[in-house]
Amino acid sequence: MNKPLRKPTKASSTNNPPHNRVGLRLGSAIPFLLFFIVVVFILYPVVMIGINSFTEDGHFSFASYRQAFTSPTTYKALLNTLEMVLGVLLLTWLIGGSLAFVRQKTDFKYKSLLDTLVFLSFTIPSYILSISWIEVMSRGGYLHRLLRLIYPPIRYGIQAYSIEATAIVLALHLYPLVYYGISNALKIMDSPMEQCARVCGAKRWRIIFTVILPLIVPSFLSTGLLVVSRSMANFGVTAQLALPVGKQVLTTRIFSAMTDLNLPLVSVLSLILVALSFGLFRLSERVINNKRYAMVASTGISTKMKFKLGKGRGLVGGLIAVFFTVTIALPMVTIALSSFLKRWGLPLKQGNMTLNNYAQLFSGNNILTQPLINSLCYGISAAAVAAVVASLIVYYDRFKHARWTKWLLNLAQLPIAFPNMILAVGAMFAWIHEPFKLYGTGAIIMVTYTVLFIPICIKQMLGASKNMDTSLDMAAQTMGIPLMQRFTKLFIPQIKESLIAGVLVCFLISLREIPISLLLYTAGTQTLGVMLFTIQSNSYGLEMTSTVAVVVIALSLTGNLILRKFGSRGYAKYE
Repeated sequence: MNKPLRKPTKASSTNNPPHNRVGLRLGSAIPFLLFFIVVVFILYPVVMIGINSFTEDGHFSFASYRQAFTSPTTYKALLNTLEMVLGVLLLTWLIGGSLAFVRQKTDFKYKSLLDTLVFLSFTIPSYILSISWIEVMSRGGYLHRLLRLIYPPIRYGIQAYSIEATAIVLALHLYPLVYYGISNALKIMDSPMEQCARVCGAKRWRIIFTVILPLIVPSFLSTGLLVVSRSMANFGVTAQLALPVGKQVLTTRIFSAMTDLNLPLVSVLSLILVALSFGLFRLSERVINNKRYAMVASTGISTKMKFKLGKGRGLVGGLIAVFFTVTIALPMVTIALSSFLKRWGLPLKQGNMTLNNYAQLFSGNNILTQPLINSLCYGISAAAVAAVVASLIVYYDRFKHARWTKWLLNLAQLPIAFPNMILAVGAMFAWIHEPFKLYGTGAIIMVTYTVLFIPICIKQMLGASKNMDTSLDMAAQTMGIPLMQRFTKLFIPQIKESLIAGVLVCFLISLREIPISLLLYTAGTQTLGVMLFTIQSNSYGLEMTSTVAVVVIALSLTGNLILRKFGSRGYAKYE
């Protein structure tokens, strides 16, 4: 007689050893941990900015809003910001669009060299570019000295400090965004209309303006919106070139209110900047998602056409050579020369050159060496934590088809649309009081860096994850393999290169980042960005600033060369 089957216990039904059961519990807790990180470290600081904007002496008040919207300084800052971003937009469209056209639509020979030179532009941080601008263009700078050698009585009238100078420097830094966007659009464009126009006898300029340009308008709009958003959020260049002549923009206005300890006004101005920057960023994302570049030929035969430069080849090549000489060679040479001077402003003679600046930098002097160590520690730690959090979020988005995964992904990417200064302001308001007082420690900089880096890592890994087949993970799940094992053994190996690229991108950003560390640092927590911004107020001159800049450029160039191995080159857009 057969015995009745005994109902299996929970342990026997799962047929998992104890460590697997621990893995299952850990896997079920990870989504709650991720939401906790996103809510506490990303949303909470933004909410605190809003709360503080309605607070006056501990009471609810609209006083800060009245002060912001009735102050002429606020409207002047807005107008200056508008003037600056329009200048940057027009210059980046002109420079990036022209170089992209030469690269993709002409028979220009040195296309690989052109790509390399544009890539090198990414390695020069915008703030360092502004330092080079001052050394070359200011009264007593290298250009002034050269003109005096040619014609001693010359009257030098170039204004090195102005809104216009700020727009030029930012455009020279941001034009690669337009170059890559327009270049990609032209590369995939395959329009039979262009061939038809040629057959009908249309001249090249008419083809350009009536056929090619209309097809890439969406790309111009998307890259233009991104340029406007990034230039509006910039602090380092505007503080260096506009603030000394009393020209305020929104970012420097926030910084001035912060130094005056007018925290409610800081909150209101921050919300204004968030609204403008976030709106522009979302609009650019929508344009990118909806854009269409070209018509496809029904014959299946490619109709891509190249314009022959002919006699204009020498002129085009000469203009490109002059442009990159001015924008890459000149900044690097002037920074390097200044770093060897005993004192900036001295003639470039052998007796005035020294290695003492570099000896001081690496001598163990806390004022100069500690910021380098801090930047390395903060950058590596924050990038590693951000990569872990981002990879988990991307994993859930790819393999867990649920509404909450989309919410988690979208919320985690919010900081990418915020200016870095706003992240610093939110962190200050969120972590200045007990029981979670981080202000005044290096931890607050690392936490804010991590918040900044999470969406950057997500962007790096998201594309790679879209190409993954979900069947392997589903099969492993059916076999009872815990989530963490599927994550580490199946998912991570497939996105390893994107993950490493994301960590490198974040680390490079930490080396050149200024607003976050400038607003949050205290004695002993300075970073390279803070040192670059404040070194001249610490009894050092442009010669020591140039020395630090050379080190930053060298680290950035090395990191970018490594990044090229992983197919990532667009980190400048995250600044």
